Amino acid sequence: MSMKATLEHTDGLRLCALGAAAVVGLGGIAWLASCTDPTGFKPTMATVSGADGGSAPTLQESFNEDCPADDSWIPAGGAPTPDVRLFEPAPHPDTECPFYRGVYQNFLKAAQPDAKGNPAFLSYPSIATAFTTMYPTGFAPNTGDLSGDPTKSPDPYVNPNGATGAAAVRKGAPTGYAGLGIIHQAGTRNVLVDQDHHTLYYGMQMNQVMADFIKANSLDTKAGIMAVKPDLELPPGVVLFKDAWKDIDPRDFPDANGKYGTPNGKVPPPTDFASDLPDYSNYITTMAWIPWLTQDATTGRIVEDPDHPVLRKMALVAIHCVYTYPGHPEFVWGSIQHVNVAEVDPAPLAFAGVSILGAPDSQPDTQGPGGTPALPTPDDPQNAKVTVPLLPAGQYMLLHQGGTPENQGNGAINDGDLKFDEATQSFPGQQTTIYRMFPGSKSNVLSPDTAVFSLNSNLNALFANAIASKAIDPSVDKRQHYRLVAAVWMDKPALFGLGADGKGMLLQNDDTSPLVVAAKNKDPMPDVSQGVTCGTPLNGSGLSGDAPGVTAYQNSVPGCVTRADLLDLPNAPSPQLLPDGGPNPENPSQDYANYTQGTDLPFSILGGEDRLSSTAMESFTQNGQFHNCFACHNTQPITTNGTPSSLASTVQTVIPYAAKINVSHMFSEFVLREQEAQQRQAARSGM
Repeated sequence: MSMKATLEHTDGLRLCALGAAAVVGLGGIAWLASCTDPTGFKPTMATVSGADGGSAPTLQESFNEDCPADDSWIPAGGAPTPDVRLFEPAPHPDTECPFYRGVYQNFLKAAQPDAKGNPAFLSYPSIATAFTTMYPTGFAPNTGDLSGDPTKSPDPYVNPNGATGAAAVRKGAPTGYAGLGIIHQAGTRNVLVDQDHHTLYYGMQMNQVMADFIKANSLDTKAGIMAVKPDLELPPGVVLFKDAWKDIDPRDFPDANGKYGTPNGKVPPPTDFASDLPDYSNYITTMAWIPWLTQDATTGRIVEDPDHPVLRKMALVAIHCVYTYPGHPEFVWGSIQHVNVAEVDPAPLAFAGVSILGAPDSQPDTQGPGGTPALPTPDDPQNAKVTVPLLPAGQYMLLHQGGTPENQGNGAINDGDLKFDEATQSFPGQQTTIYRMFPGSKSNVLSPDTAVFSLNSNLNALFANAIASKAIDPSVDKRQHYRLVAAVWMDKPALFGLGADGKGMLLQNDDTSPLVVAAKNKDPMPDVSQGVTCGTPLNGSGLSGDAPGVTAYQNSVPGCVTRADLLDLPNAPSPQLLPDGGPNPENPSQDYANYTQGTDLPFSILGGEDRLSSTAMESFTQNGQFHNCFACHNTQPITTNGTPSSLASTVQTVIPYAAKINVSHMFSEFVLREQEAQQRQAARSGM
């Protein structure tokens, strides 16, 4: 049955927080919950104690947005989390909370455990089921050889003839189709190697709204994708997922006698922090069929064989929840990661002086020169000069080896330099050590958005209430161990399109941004809304918004600063001045180049976090030219690396034309898989 995307007008839509004040975390952080209309979200003063237990800070020093975690998200009796309500949130300077809430609510719905304990999204439509391949294997995705005849198994741990027998099977007809894979990350197509010397495995799923859109527009074949109309937009209510999984199967680790392939293999704990459970029992886990890996003897490339998969136990490390709101066909790109709910999140503690339980256990945050938290500088954008280690020697996290200096972290290893052991499907003695260069996922400030603080804090209370009321069984439902990292979207979605030349556009805060280009010509683009309660243009109702004939010069909301003000244009309502009284025209191009402004600048076309990355999925793209999800996901042609052609002009294109649907790589990934499937089929037939 098709899932219908239900549109709701913003008037009358109520988003309700918890029914009472909830005390969460350490340091006595208390939140006064409330019901709030998203169109009139008011920054509310939370009752917050400082990290030292002192007096409550001022509004500016603490959370200035109460971002509720709705108790309807976890219904009683095991009922499913409801769909995200669809409305068009306002741009800056209005609250960003609805965007963050949508990310987490979509995660809650998709990760709800089924009768077997598996997260629901593993049964959602995927690339293998929503598209029609020309090279079918005859197997449904996430299936393998369970014929009862072990001699037909491609797994050397199952085949009685060991590696020799399994290799012979893999040279023959397909035995199944892997459910996870895509081990080469988008960007530079490198492989992440975790601290246990294994790669992570990735999955891509979609909700039924996306699957229906693909079918309705004949985009389920390579030919249909290549014939798409460039202006075709994704509808509201689409949700996509990309998930990162770690191999925790005992067979892939040696037992006490150093033997592999036994059920007694010793899986190392995710970290060595005392509060972290050593057995991954607080992770979402599943049994999944994963591709058999080999290394090409000539090129060194790590090659996946999804047609001869092996069954392994996997743990969810992180997941992207990506969705469309009305007016936002470019997607809201949100990221969730596993956390240790017994530890204080270091980011809000270090950068805002407040304690919230839920520390990321996959990677540490940047420390900066001398151990002082600091962002990369324009003259050292990759922290090449930072030689301090991120953690004391001997401590490690899931993706980070303790004692590693910052300038030795986040570095990719080329496939040809990887030392792969096929017998154990591992990279002995090697690992890529990852840290978060931008703790708040913002280019110009260390601190995460206060709405992110607030939502994650409120989630602690939401889960506590749900467990106490028996709405969830924590021994089965592991969603409470995952928290929002951040999100990014177009703050000015009216500018989303194919670019001035029709060849596609980048969606970044740089010299390609339409607002920045216009600012160079002293044009404030007055018809582009700057917000509902405070922005440009002002409409007849007294609220700002897109209204015919109204310009930036007519904004009369007290205290509001417009783009015209920042450019010090003649007749601007509130021109901004230097302390000496002289003019102070804004130079957004220079501001972005120097990291002095981020998504809160009125010239930003992005909202949320402009340096968002998942350390488990975009491990090597935190610096350089891959600033956030939109660096790859825009309307330009797409290369085989999953990057826009303008960023990698020497790499072969897989989608050679500009199109609005290029923001989703479901299409380019399917085309790429078709090419790889053709190559595998040709190799098996001896062609």
